[in-house]
Amino acid sequence: MQRAARYVVIGAIIAAFAIGIAAWPHLPEQVPSHWNAAGQVDGYSGRAVGAFLLPAIMAGLGALLWFLPRIDPLKKNIEKFRAEYDVFIAVFELYFLMLYVVTILIALGVALSMNVAISLGMGLLYIDIGWMVGRARRNFFIGIRTPWTLMNDEVWARTHALGSKFFYASGVIALLGVFFPDQTIWLVIVPMLVGVIWTYVYSYVLYQRLVGSNGTSGPPPAGD
Repeated sequence: MQRAARYVVIGAIIAAFAIGIAAWPHLPEQVPSHWNAAGQVDGYSGRAVGAFLLPAIMAGLGALLWFLPRIDPLKKNIEKFRAEYDVFIAVFELYFLMLYVVTILIALGVALSMNVAISLGMGLLYIDIGWMVGRARRNFFIGIRTPWTLMNDEVWARTHALGSKFFYASGVIALLGVFFPDQTIWLVIVPMLVGVIWTYVYSYVLYQRLVGSNGTSGPPPAGD
């Protein structure tokens, strides 16, 4: 992991645990843990879970995302966009840190909108993913991994070029939820769902066009 990204990830995790420890004496016995589509709290967890579950998840996911490239058979390809991947991990952890801070503040009685936080965080995260996906090389863990992108470098490249545009567009649309928080769930989920289905079908159609249904392209090479 790039040094700057590593510092951001470690700093975000430490900050989350520190906030949990500092807030612990002031938290109620029941901490908000779930919000409905309208942004209203409809689920609670115990104080210990509310204070430390999300920081623990941040630590676990950070370690997992750092570790996965090490076991990928095409890890040499990942190294070609490792900087973008490391930035993604940092942005991903910062997104969770923001949600955690908002959760703790709401639990302490501060009037904040979780829908606004989700719209802002997901919008920026989608845009960052679009930047990473547009530069991703074929691998087994990161990107749009359909059976057809994994079998052909051109299908991978063209599918990811399209997917990158969908992520950028989804990010911009998700950011609109900052101004229309009542519509957050639709602005965040629907564009991405359309993008996922579209790119999945596109990769299949493109593979059939380039390779044919007999699949005579042979096994994928070990790397670019």
